[in-house]
Amino acid sequence: MTPEPALTLAFVGPEQAEIVRELMLAAFAEYESVLTVPSSAMWETIEDVAGHIALGGAVLARLGSETVGSGRFELRDDHVYIGRLSVLPPHRGRGVAAAMMLAMEQRAAAAGFREARIGVRTLLPRNIALYERLGYVVTNRYQHPRGDEIIVDMAKPLAPE
Repeated sequence: MTPEPALTLAFVGPEQAEIVRELMLAAFAEYESVLTVPSSAMWETIEDVAGHIALGGAVLARLGSETVGSGRFELRDDHVYIGRLSVLPPHRGRGVAAAMMLAMEQRAAAAGFREARIGVRTLLPRNIALYERLGYVVTNRYQHPRGDEIIVDMAKPLAPE
């Protein structure tokens, strides 16, 4: 049996917006058949993605030599907002998403932030369950501004570095 390739993470800046966007589009494609309100992720340009990355950063995940995931974070006034967590479907269930979340949380804690937040649609219960396993709790529920879907805001306290 072949050993599992090593998972490595790398923080990147806006110059890597194209690959971050490609991974996001590939990972989010399955949501098109699930969401009644299309995700705005699907029409973000490379420039849009670069602009969001510039507000904090992004992380790329590799299994061996293959890039299999990405996530972005924005450093806001009183918290870090994590968004667009993306793992290619064949690589899910291997701890990639959890490792990226932890890395982004640690980066934010090292910068002095004490809370991480994320927003998730209730039509994606596996995503909500992942964040709950990682220590996030629902703090707010509201209707999507473009339709009838419900979004939950989730938050997690970050330990000081």
